[in-house]
Formats: sequence, C-alpha cells, structure tokens
Amino acid sequence: MTRLFSCFLAAVLLTALTAAQAHDAWIEARDGGYVVLFGHTATGEPYVPSKVLQLKAIDAKGAPVELRRHDEAQGVRATAAKPPALITVHFDNGYWSKTADNQPARNLPKNEVPGAVSAVHAVKYGKTVLAWSTAVTQPQGQYLELVPQSAEAPKVGQTLPVLVLQDKKPLAGAKLVRGDHGKGPVIEADAQGRALVPVVAGAQTWSVSRRFPLVNDARADTESLAANLVFTAR
Repeated sequence: MTRLFSCFLAAVLLTALTAAQAHDAWIEARDGGYVVLFGHTATGEPYVPSKVLQLKAIDAKGAPVELRRHDEAQGVRATAAKPPALITVHFDNGYWSKTADNQPARNLPKNEVPGAVSAVHAVKYGKTVLAWSTAVTQPQGQYLELVPQSAEAPKVGQTLPVLVLQDKKPLAGAKLVRGDHGKGPVIEADAQGRALVPVVAGAQTWSVSRRFPLVNDARADTESLAANLVFTAR
C-alpha cells in the first residue's frame, strides 16, 4: 500500500467518524411527554425507532418510573406514569460505511457495502436531568456516562462537578465538550475521572466521546461511543 493511498484511507475514515460523532441522541420534555431526539440541531432529524435500544427513567428517590413508549414515523416519544427526575437513552446509530468514490456514508456494515474502504459503528448514550436530587448523582449503568456529583440544581456562573465513567470505572483524562459540536469549551477530567464544568443559563449539553479499533470485525473498523448530560440552569 502506498503512502498516498494510506493517507487517503485515513482521511476517509476520519470523515466517516466525524459525521457519526457530529450527531447526538438526547431526551427532551415536550407536550406533556418526552421525546428522543437525534441529530446535530436543536430540533433533531428523523430516525428509525428501532435505533432506540433502551429508554429508562427514575424518580427523585431513585425508584424506576414506568415509561410508555410510542414508536412513530419520525422517532420515539414516551409518556410517564409520574414525573421522572432523570431519563436515559441507549441509541445505536448502527454501522456507517464509506467507499473510495467519496459518496455519502451508507448506514450498513462494511461487509454489506461493495467497495467499502472504512466503516464505523456509532453508539450514543443520553442522560437528561429533569429534577435534581441525590438520585441523579448515582450511576445508571450506561457503558459510557456522565454522572453529576451534586444533588443541588446547578446555578448560572458556578460549576457542576461530574464524574465520567466507562464500563463503571472512572475515565481519567476524559475530555468534556459543551454543546456547539466542538465549538464550546473543553474540560479535561482528572486522574479520577472528575471534572468541574461551567454552568450557563438555559438548557445545555455536556458530552464525552471515545473511539476504539475493532479487531477481526468484518462489519466495521472502529467503534465510536458518545455520552451526554443534558440539564437546564436558571
């Protein structure tokens, strides 16, 4: 393989990864219920409901809250038996493959796309705090997650302590980004996976992402994980 072609493949892979990571999955309260949004704008974009693998909620005491899921043409919404304090979502955006002719990535595994030169498997974890309590400071079992370390509602102009976990273990040096898809501030977690994130007025999202090479997997070369924490400060 020539050096030029190697550079080309790296560039293609980077493009595919960037496209996959530019999208996020999160939950918003809306019209008396809750919607799972996906995309890179405030309104999201349509997606296949089956990509939402899990949707869970707890109350202020940490007890499970029953959610009634509604799969619709544009995505997923839910209604709750009682107001939740926290809702989480596990969203599998599937496999995205690129070909050498620089066409848009296809939402299929690499081994199902003729001429594919790279592919990424993109998985998203979302967490939205709706009411602050000690319950929201507890890990929720997501493979990658941001855990608030304060039960008090964050105040504008102050900081919110968070813990980044990967596979239930602190993720040292994790880089947290606030919204704006990389345009906002970046905060690095310490050796214990802890960080202080600045709080601004209104709804805000902090996220962390990870990439792993996949070995002997015909479907993709890379696994891309992203997790977010969404909350509102007034």
